[in-house]
This record gives sequence, C-alpha cells and structure tokens, in this order.
Amino acid sequence: MRHAICCVVILVAIGSGQNWETSSILPGSFFAWGIGVDSDNLPHVAFGTARCLGYASRDSTGWNLEYPDSNAYVAELDLCLDSDGFPHIGYSGVRYAYWDGINWHTEAVAEGSGLTLALARDRTPHMVFVDSLRVKYTYKAGDSWVILPVPAYQADTLRRLGAASLALDTADRPGIAVTWGKHGGGGANDSLWLSFFEYDGKEWHRFDIDSVAGWAPWDFWRTRVRNDPGTGLFHIGYCRYAYAIGKGSQWNVEKGLWIGDMWCDFTLHQGRPHIACSSPMDPLKHQWRWAGGWETEPVGHVASIEPPSIAVDWTGRPHIAFNNYDSLCYARRLFVGTEEPAPAIAHPKPRLLVHPNPVLSVLTLEFPVQFRTLATITLCDVQGRCVGLLDHRVLRPGLYHHRFNLTDRAIRSGVYFIQIETASGKKVRKVVFQ
Repeated sequence: MRHAICCVVILVAIGSGQNWETSSILPGSFFAWGIGVDSDNLPHVAFGTARCLGYASRDSTGWNLEYPDSNAYVAELDLCLDSDGFPHIGYSGVRYAYWDGINWHTEAVAEGSGLTLALARDRTPHMVFVDSLRVKYTYKAGDSWVILPVPAYQADTLRRLGAASLALDTADRPGIAVTWGKHGGGGANDSLWLSFFEYDGKEWHRFDIDSVAGWAPWDFWRTRVRNDPGTGLFHIGYCRYAYAIGKGSQWNVEKGLWIGDMWCDFTLHQGRPHIACSSPMDPLKHQWRWAGGWETEPVGHVASIEPPSIAVDWTGRPHIAFNNYDSLCYARRLFVGTEEPAPAIAHPKPRLLVHPNPVLSVLTLEFPVQFRTLATITLCDVQGRCVGLLDHRVLRPGLYHHRFNLTDRAIRSGVYFIQIETASGKKVRKVVFQ
C-alpha cells in the first residue's frame, strides 16, 4: 500500500549569501530532518513532525512532498539514498521506511532512540540505536531484522551513555562511535569519553579514543562517524574543537581546531570533511577541510535551530537542510571549481622504500604520511619476531626520509622485514643484511 500524499511546493527564496542560495521547503514546526543528494545532484529531504514522517524531493518545478508514515511522532531520523536515488529512512521508534520505486513501505524494527542508518552496497539497511542504556546494532536479513548488543552500556550512576553512530567500511562491516558523559558537579569533575567498536563478523572489538575532563555532556555534538572508502579510515565528529581519524587501535585525534558549534552535522566528500553548524547565538555556517587547513563561511544570513543536516554532491557542492524557526529550509552553495578552495583529496598508495638493499649497517627509509598519526617502525626476522624497535612517535603529514645506523644492533646476516604501522595500516618491505 502506498502511504503517501503528493503535492508540489513552489520554491520561495528566503535569502542568499555571497556563495549560497537559501529557500523554504515547507512552513511549520519540525522535530527532525535529514538531507541526501542523488546522482543528478538533486536534493532529497526527510522530515519529522508530531504527526508524521514526511519526504520532499526537488525537481525543476519545486519540491514534491510525500508522507511515508502519516501516523507517527517523529523526533529523530536518518536518511540514506541508494544507488538509484531511492530513499531509505530510519526514524523514531526504531522504525524503517523505504521507497521501492513504486510504493513506500514501513516496518517496526525495535524500541529505542538515538538511531543512525547506513546502507550496504547491496542496499541492506543497518542501524544502531540505544535501548535501555545499551547500544544495539541491527541489520535486515531477508524479511526479518537481526539485533546484536554492542558491549557499550552505562557503567555506573555517574556515567551517562550519550550517543552512538554507525558507518560501514568497504567490506560492509560496522564501525560504531559511542560517547559517554560523566557529571561530577561541574568544572574539572565533569568528563567525556569517546570509544569505537568494530565488528569482525564474530565479535566486537572496543577501542577507547579520547577522554576530556572539565567538559559537560552538552559540549558533545550529535556524534557522527563516516567511512572514507579511499583510505578505509573512519572519521568521527563528536566534540567542539576536536576531530578523530583512524581505525582499530590506531587513531589520530586533532584538538584545538576552530570547528563545530552547539549543533553540528558532517559528511565526507572524497575524503574531506564538510560540516554544517550553528547555535542559538550564531548563524548557520559551512566548514570544510582542504590542503591548507579548515575554512569557514556563513550560509547567508540565516539561523538554524537544532542540528542542520549536510550532504555533498558529486561536483563537491554542499547542500544543507535546516529549521529556520518557522520553516523547513534548504541551502545550496552556488559555486564550485575556482570558487571552492577544497580540491579533491589525493590518496597516493602507501609506499615504503628501503635503500640501499642489501644493507651493511646504515639504511634509509622513505615513506609518505597523509595526516598526523602515530608511526611505529620495527625490524622483524623471517619468523615475524621483532628484533628491533627503530622508531615510535607522532609524525606530521609529509614525505619522510629516515636514516638508521644499525651498527650497534649486532644484527646477523640474513633476511629481515622492515614494517611501518600508522593509522592508515601496515606496510612491509624485505631487506637483506650482509
């Protein structure tokens, strides 16, 4: 059965900035919204009210409105578009709605809150949510949903589970970012934690990434994790002035960044983050990262209450959905190319060069570092046993030439392996000592 009522809303401009065009989608009171962009660079916006789940798609005539679930209280949602541009929506409950090209379908999945949605390459929906102070992960298998508990829960009465966010890696395995807050009476007694959980198909692996004292729980954004298929690394936006990149046990947390605000959302485009953020005191802003660092620009002279939602089309142009107090609104950047100081990121293949090879006693390693990361360089024998730790420190982005004099290491002649491990992974080269 089709759960939809369709109409067309003519675009009404509400303002513009130097590089931005903003317009109203629909007047009214909205509790949640999310945006996606299809392969034709056209925006799709899901929205929630006290009475329904709504959906708006834009064409040359305006916004086409539909209501997948006309009898639902929707306080939160997450929107994903599949390869055909068909929408998939996770929303309050935990519920799931999708469009198959003909009809809308809705399903009740579980009970919980704080959900996020991700689509596998075969369009299988995956979600994470919080249920009774436990984080749970679910995915659809056939006509049913498989629900797995994640080993993240409220540890004691002072430690409050905050939020969880889901992303799938290039093999469609889940990675879940989880935040906690501990209220100890204010000031230095308040603390925040960020952990990451990876699932290998059999069990979960937990990695603690960051902890900060003296911050209150509201200093966290709505935690978001994204996966960069170019590097296989996860990116987490979780806190004002901080940003984390990595996977497994290798994470790089950048702090002291002038990014984010009280309400934030972020996405990746060709490995580079784009952030939409605002607060009750500040106008809506777009922030993005390029080779020279972070940039910030206002999105016209508009305000947004609650977190905006951002998506980036294949040309690199950002699109933002936001609530301008009395209307659901849409903004798009008008210019890309020379106007956009965020060129596509290049992902050179990691390499590790060793010379000379064979080695007498002195060798030079050459390798690139794409971002600030902890690097560990070891020398191993043919059995894989470590016979020497050559270096272990944080490196900044750049091309490195490290020279090592191993005269005092008493290394016997034979075949060995040099290994460098960073947040990007491991690289190994065979070396022969004479």
